[in-house]
Amino acid sequence: MYIPRIIEKTMQEHLDTFKAIALVGPKFCGKTTLAEQFTKSSIILNPLNKNDYKTMLQLAQQDFLAGPYPKLIDEWQLIPEVWDIIRHHVDRAEGRGLFILTGSSAANFDHTSHSGAGRIIRVMLRPMSLSEVGASTSEASLKALFDGQYFKSIKSRLTVAEYALWIIKGGWPESINDSEQQSIRRVNSYLDALCKEDINKVTDKKYNELRAKKILQSLARYTASETTNVGIMDDMRSLDKSISEGTLIDYLDVFNKLYIIEDLKGWNPNLRSKTIIRSTPARFFVDPSIGASMLNLSTKKLMSDFQTFGLFFESLVVRDLRIYAESMDGEVFRYKDKNGLEIDTVIQLSDGRWGAIQIKMGSHLFDEAAAKLISFADKVDQKTMGKPSFLAIISATEYGYIRDDGVYVIPIGCLKE
Repeated sequence: MYIPRIIEKTMQEHLDTFKAIALVGPKFCGKTTLAEQFTKSSIILNPLNKNDYKTMLQLAQQDFLAGPYPKLIDEWQLIPEVWDIIRHHVDRAEGRGLFILTGSSAANFDHTSHSGAGRIIRVMLRPMSLSEVGASTSEASLKALFDGQYFKSIKSRLTVAEYALWIIKGGWPESINDSEQQSIRRVNSYLDALCKEDINKVTDKKYNELRAKKILQSLARYTASETTNVGIMDDMRSLDKSISEGTLIDYLDVFNKLYIIEDLKGWNPNLRSKTIIRSTPARFFVDPSIGASMLNLSTKKLMSDFQTFGLFFESLVVRDLRIYAESMDGEVFRYKDKNGLEIDTVIQLSDGRWGAIQIKMGSHLFDEAAAKLISFADKVDQKTMGKPSFLAIISATEYGYIRDDGVYVIPIGCLKE
């Protein structure tokens, strides 16, 4: 059964604007199923039929390209020349929203001769948010916060143990109704295939499965931190003394191209003072279940180690905030300056509006988090950047409300786009 996705509105807007969409994202996040909601015809490429379609492109290209439109070309990277063929075709064709191309590797674009700028727009699909899977009550809207709309007291129906379960399960469409053990087996299998097979389909280089897994394990240990490549190498050298920074960068590049890792960049606003802003990105996976799998975590282990739980809870929140923000043409950042003031996430929309968020599981941390948010807002040059649309604490607690100092407390189990 198809589960509606937040990105549907964005998809329709892009189909109304551009000739084609390149829908990208990690494997099994639901790209093909989403695309099928918009398309009227399709070509589903796979290793068994790609030679037949190559022949079709040579002998009857017009049939390959023929509508009705929009037309889905699934796994187009199996025939890399499809990109340039589509681009040339839409240059001459009338109308908009003619094709949706799906693929699971950014390396696909390395083999194209033209970016398709202005004709083909890239759209990233992520695993599902808590709102999309139905775990969130969706009583608090990020869009409403940006629009200055207040909410009354709200209540999450998720327990702390259930947050732990959603970290383990992740937002993979096929896992929504799985048990914890089924989800663990599914994600483990996904990562085994990724490290054995998928990484060696991305570039002409060959990658070692064990080294790939060790790097992912190190990244998992540094989830939500600003560890440098040198820090990861130091972490690995007890097991892999031969690794160099160049080798590490190669592996990180492959994981980026497979949409497995996604660092959180630093926000660089105009400040009232000349405070130096740190620019080291924070390390995140596209879904918290990936890091949880690499560390063999379970709900029981998370519930017995709240330091680790807190880091993976932050990863869960960042995933959802990215999904919600992108539906409003926004982006999620992180802030840290030389004085040690750190803000977990800053969301900035394309029109310049911004809001700042601290991610804290428990209420005993709220006062300090709120004080940091207020101090941060005061540091920003609001004549240039504008006032923050909101300051908020995203939590794992039961209730959401507005504090006396104006800072929102919002359980992630109540949030939506």
